[in-house]
Amino acid sequence: MSVDEPEVVAAPPPIPVAPPPLVISFHNGPAIRIALSMGFLAFLCLLVVGQLALPQALVFVWLAAAGFLAVFLYRRSTGQRLSVMNGARLGWISGIFGFVIVTIILTMFVIALSEPSVVATLREQIKTRGIPQANLDQTIEALHSPSGITSVLGLFFLLFTILPAFGGAVGAKLLDRD
Repeated sequence: MSVDEPEVVAAPPPIPVAPPPLVISFHNGPAIRIALSMGFLAFLCLLVVGQLALPQALVFVWLAAAGFLAVFLYRRSTGQRLSVMNGARLGWISGIFGFVIVTIILTMFVIALSEPSVVATLREQIKTRGIPQANLDQTIEALHSPSGITSVLGLFFLLFTILPAFGGAVGAKLLDRD
């Protein structure tokens, strides 16, 4: 190296920039996959509580837990921390998927109730469980009227959206602690 040659200094390597976190929405693939699975699990819990002699309050607990679990799984799979608002949004999306599943099943059930043989079979199953006949008659009557169906769907919509959103917000808040 001669005195006249300038010394070549290598440029420092660029500092890696983390990509911006994905927005929790219906366009976020990992969020949708997790929300769909949690919505399906929330629906399954509704079925299990309905089939077994479990306290009905477990439905409320599980729906909130589904939102919490969605946040936990999302954070674990992506490594992304969620704000309370994004946690609530992920829980809400989980609830929307659960509500859609409930709506499809309820629609098939209402159609099946138009067949007298299905109603007779249902009455026999209710007798073996010891559930009062008046409860079944009241349910069938409600599901034969548009206002009854709207009321049931409205209740399911509120349960499947508010509780998972609450669970998602709580999950984001609790899991953000390190």
